[in-house]
Amino acid sequence: MIGVNMLDLQSLLVVFILGFLPISEIRGAIPYAVIKAGEDANLMGFYILAGVLANLLIAPVALNILSTVEKIVMSEKFPRLLRNIYLKIVEKALEKASRMEKITLLSLALFVGIPLPVTGAWTGSLIAFLLRVDKKKAIVAISLGVLIASLIVYSAVYLGISILKTIFLL
Repeated sequence: MIGVNMLDLQSLLVVFILGFLPISEIRGAIPYAVIKAGEDANLMGFYILAGVLANLLIAPVALNILSTVEKIVMSEKFPRLLRNIYLKIVEKALEKASRMEKITLLSLALFVGIPLPVTGAWTGSLIAFLLRVDKKKAIVAISLGVLIASLIVYSAVYLGISILKTIFLL
């Protein structure tokens, strides 16, 4: 069990924030968690869990924020020029999506699950919103993608550390 004195709350908060931020997401949270935990597997698991949970929160938060923003943009009080620009962007996104047969939930999960820049939960949420994917289905697909990305990132970090230990005889 993790002792209170072993758990660094500041590091836990940093892992959580890294997991939630659009730039780093899980790609930043897991390496930081592994570095901060050192050899303590329990602490590492706890930190990684915090980063993954933060990343899992993105889809529900982002989809609700985007819905609210769209209501504001579509209101009569919002400048017509900006509303028209927004509508053109949505129209283009829907047009491109219609060229594909249909965005599948698996394709959304795989998009989010590839841990590369601009393929995380934030971008997946934006895509799901613009393509009008059902919110509950989008959250499930994006969450699956987050879990896939987490496994890939952890595996890459673990493999990288193992290689470095072998090379430098640590």
